[in-house]
Amino acid sequence: MKENLYSVKMRAARKGEHISGGEKVILEQEIESVVQQLTKRALEHSKGKPDFINIAIQNIMKETIEYIAPLDITTVVVDDYIQGRECAVKVLQKIGLSYKASQIALNILKACNPMRGAVLLDIHSLERLEQDKDRGVRATNIDWSFRLREDLDKVLEKEGLNNNHVKEAVALASKVSNAPGIIAELCWSDDPDYVAGYVASQDTGYVRITKLKSLGDAAGGRIFCFDASKASIEACIEYLQEKVTLINELPVVKDSICYRDFLEEA
Repeated sequence: MKENLYSVKMRAARKGEHISGGEKVILEQEIESVVQQLTKRALEHSKGKPDFINIAIQNIMKETIEYIAPLDITTVVVDDYIQGRECAVKVLQKIGLSYKASQIALNILKACNPMRGAVLLDIHSLERLEQDKDRGVRATNIDWSFRLREDLDKVLEKEGLNNNHVKEAVALASKVSNAPGIIAELCWSDDPDYVAGYVASQDTGYVRITKLKSLGDAAGGRIFCFDASKASIEACIEYLQEKVTLINELPVVKDSICYRDFLEEA
């Protein structure tokens, strides 16, 4: 049977302010149920009820898809967000950012207003490169292959990670780390009820940190750390926003590590 794939994207806002979003790459027969799921997510978000919900559905040509491997997953267990941010800086420095660049990235997210996309930060000039500072740069057209779903749930369930936050974040981080010129990503959610975040790169994998902000804090977002010596901004943004990318392998989930052991290893 021919498998027709579709991209389904949801965006929700209230009074022009971004509340939530989500996307899936799915089979044709799943469109109705996925639209219902994404609509429910928009209406029940902890940041409030939206006055605007947009859902876009688009057919995907199979020959345009790039298949990639996922990043390995490591969880660092910390007592509070202060420890978490110390771990994040250590990971960013291990990837190659200076201490100053790492701190600037943290400070941007501390004060970040809700954005549809991410901050694009030049790691050398330490300037923000996105043209629209309110919208940011979006990483879209990414999902796990539908053939992996059951096995993916089993792999993540063993470590208590089988939830949409983790699955969607690992998928997105895996694509971002493949983008031309991107050497690292730092993220924590603007959802006031979700305090975990991560640092990700091809070298370190997806390093999930259990607390990167305090409960109730609505500031958050993503920062893509860009090295202009490795690629052009145009090539980077085109890949992030246009290339349809599916993950066709299961991730390696490593054992969790505590804050002190992590710092010793770092």
